[in-house]
Amino acid sequence: MGLSRFGRSLPALLWLGIGGAAAAPEAPRAWAGSYLYEHDSGRTVGGSPILVSYRLEIAPGRGHRDCLLRIEGFQTDETIVCKASGTDEAVSVAFHTFGDGRTVNAYGTRLYDVGAPLFELRRGAGAVLTQWRGLNPSGAGATPPAGAYFTRKG
Repeated sequence: MGLSRFGRSLPALLWLGIGGAAAAPEAPRAWAGSYLYEHDSGRTVGGSPILVSYRLEIAPGRGHRDCLLRIEGFQTDETIVCKASGTDEAVSVAFHTFGDGRTVNAYGTRLYDVGAPLFELRRGAGAVLTQWRGLNPSGAGATPPAGAYFTRKG
């Protein structure tokens, strides 16, 4: 008798578990908008500026694709479809795919795992504070310190 009771409730429990796992947490509406960070690495030996712009768009309600990160500038042109999740005070931006839907870049290199955090944003002292994770705007080497990198543009 106990087995049949579990047998009837097991499909319902499995369905609830699968439904919960499939639903992606929505990006906090407080973070909806556009953010910009312009990274200045100085100049090349020939004197050309080494500038790279990071444009982040957060639009809650799109599941795993509720943010888009465009990285453009000196020898760089990349689009990352990302997932934002967190609270009204802090949000984590995680890799989902590159703009073409693949998980490898244009050269076939896997830079990030799906779901890996690229960086985190936190509200503080009248600024948006960034803690870099998998994404490193400085290129190879040590991860830059946390600080005010992104500014809200809309």
